[in-house]
Formats: sequence, structure tokens, C-alpha cells
Amino acid sequence: MVQPILQYTIYTLIGGLAGLSMGTIGVGAGIISIPLLVYSGMNIHSAVGVSLVMQLLPQSLPGVLIYNKKGYIPYIPSLLVVIGSLFGIMAGAILVSRGIVTENMACKILSVVLIVTAITFSKDYLFT
Repeated sequence: MVQPILQYTIYTLIGGLAGLSMGTIGVGAGIISIPLLVYSGMNIHSAVGVSLVMQLLPQSLPGVLIYNKKGYIPYIPSLLVVIGSLFGIMAGAILVSRGIVTENMACKILSVVLIVTAITFSKDYLFT
């Protein structure tokens, strides 16, 4: 069993890594933090819960302010993505809370998403 102080330190480091990644390449809460949280001993449903909490306004606000200053935020597409995300998050949370998506199934889905993402970006950016 990992000592609570060490576990909290691990969680803080995962958050820092996810935040750094989110601020630089826009990927953090899902692709970075969820696998690391699961690897650190958290079940996937709790890791997704942590990821959702991470994406609340306090985590994103500093990045939004800085990106907005540079004019990097297109507001109409942002609003449309947020609206779609709200419906998608509600649907996903309902599927998990009703047991339709089990922990095992969620791990498989995450694995496929990570593999497809890696292949897509490797093909499009790494080997050009």
C-alpha cells in the first residue's frame, strides 16, 4: 500500500504533467491523466471523474486568458464544441452510471482511442 503523502504527491505530479501538456498541445485531462491515474491504482471510473473535475473552469481559466490575449480562441467554434461536449458528457455519464459501460469496457475503449490517436498523429506528423 502506498503511503498517503506519496499518493498525493503522485496525483499532484500527474496533474502538473497533464496541465503542462494541456497548455502546450491541448491534450491532458484524458489522454495523459486517465492512464496515469489508472496506473497509479485508481479505477477508471474514478479516473474519469477526476478528469472531469480537472476540466472545470478553475483549471482552464489561466490558459483561456493567455490564449485569448494572443487571439487564439475562435469563439463560435468554441461555443459549439462546448455545447456538443455537454451533451456527450451527459450521455457518457448516464451510460457509466447505469452500468451499460463497465470498467472493463471503458478500459478497452480508452485503449483503442489511445492507439488510434497514436497511429493517426504518428502517420500525419511524425513521418512527414
